[in-house]
Amino acid sequence: MSSNKMWKKSKLVLLSSALAFSLTYSATNFVALAADETSYTATANITQNYLKVKFENKVLYHEQVPTKTIIQVLTAGGEVLQSEVLSSDTEMELDAPKIGKGRMLSYWQIEHQKDKIIIKPYLLEEKELSVRFYTTDGGQLLENNAQIKEIVKSVNKGTNLKDVLPEVNPKKHYKLSGWFKAVNEKGEEKLKNIDDIKITDSKGVYYAKFYPDFNDNDIDDSTEEITVKFVTNSKDRFKDVKTNVGDPIELPILKNKNSVFIGWYTDEKFQNEYKNDVLTESLTLYVKWEKADKVIADAKKNPITDKDISDQVEKILNERLNEFNANQKPSNVSGSGNDTGLIVQPKQPSQPPVEGNIGTGFKEKVYVFKNENIGQMFMVKFFDEDEGFLFSLTLPYGKTLKTYDENGKMHDEYSIRQDTTITINTQKYINSESVLLGFDTREVRVNSTQITEVFPEVKIAVDNSQIAYEKRAQEMEVKDQAFKKKMTIASSLVVLFVVIIVGFGIYLFRSKRRKSQEEHVLNV
Repeated sequence: MSSNKMWKKSKLVLLSSALAFSLTYSATNFVALAADETSYTATANITQNYLKVKFENKVLYHEQVPTKTIIQVLTAGGEVLQSEVLSSDTEMELDAPKIGKGRMLSYWQIEHQKDKIIIKPYLLEEKELSVRFYTTDGGQLLENNAQIKEIVKSVNKGTNLKDVLPEVNPKKHYKLSGWFKAVNEKGEEKLKNIDDIKITDSKGVYYAKFYPDFNDNDIDDSTEEITVKFVTNSKDRFKDVKTNVGDPIELPILKNKNSVFIGWYTDEKFQNEYKNDVLTESLTLYVKWEKADKVIADAKKNPITDKDISDQVEKILNERLNEFNANQKPSNVSGSGNDTGLIVQPKQPSQPPVEGNIGTGFKEKVYVFKNENIGQMFMVKFFDEDEGFLFSLTLPYGKTLKTYDENGKMHDEYSIRQDTTITINTQKYINSESVLLGFDTREVRVNSTQITEVFPEVKIAVDNSQIAYEKRAQEMEVKDQAFKKKMTIASSLVVLFVVIIVGFGIYLFRSKRRKSQEEHVLNV
């Protein structure tokens, strides 16, 4: 009887140990699989799509989010009403949420959670009065860590307004001007003594108003006047312009027959180019000119990437060509009134006249083609497949031009005869893992011919988001390996513990059995 009990106990020990080992091993594999899946998600290729969320024709959210993001619309209780995976630009119109008795919708909370966007209605207990708050351009409201444009609150009669005012979050370069109350469609009233205002009805509509402050001096930019002066470095003169901080200005248009307009600068040494920057103070703008001949000469080898400069150079070249052609007089040696662009030259016979012929010999007219374009410069402009300007070159008549891709393979060859427009498919000139930075040129000589070659400048494609995900994946992999190592050690310890328990159980069982046998022998 004692032996049977010991055997049952041993079996229980063995069964429990095996079950513990099985559970430990399964848990280890599950964690490893989960970690592998996380790593896969982290290294996935990321693209972006626009998501627009609307409710009652008001835009609540309009941002770019990663493709394959899960969009879920929940009930106030957290149940999923709608779930979809973002695969393209999407516009969602939210339905009015189901609201129980005694409750009311305050606002929609939109929250990012890793690869999810959760959209959930925020409900309030409906009290006596409701008050609406919203914000103008320049900032947003803050409520429960959510940034929103409009919120409705339910309060009891006599509640102090200051106790229910939401927090505000101004945008960059904006500051809060104060809280206002809408008096009518056109009128407004700034709230001065907010501490003393009590809510007595449901007609209250309040909004936060912001003002721009790009120079960060706590003065509304729309009231701060500045002056912009112009130094044209030419015969042109322009009056000073009065404007306000943050407002754009219209720059004068300048022309110079023998020079190219390069741009406006904020310093006399032309170190800081002005590119319609936001004006924060009074300043003087200086014009930089470059001699047309220098720009044209440089553009034989260095592409012009500014379309405005390219257009100026093209216009100068055309004017020079037209002026040259207008000054050319037709060559007409024979006096026949030829104006076809052919030079008429008399040609003496190669042999003396035969004796007996009348006259001293006969003359033959030989027509030689005269090309007035030889020696002239022409504009060659390159556009991408979407008709976007890429760059331009100034090349002489008859110059050979060849285009090459990133791998050195020639694609097209041209011989310059006039102003030329070339459209190229940029994707054919670079590899799939490269990013096109622009195009450059080089001069090569083949026998006696000078050739201009155009080739793309590239860099290996690097996406910041991809770097972040790869870094995160590496960190996850390190953590996973450490975790797996810990789990392996834990599993080994469990196995060792099980072996010890089983061995000890077997030892006890055998010892007990041997003792029982010895007692049995003695009794016999």
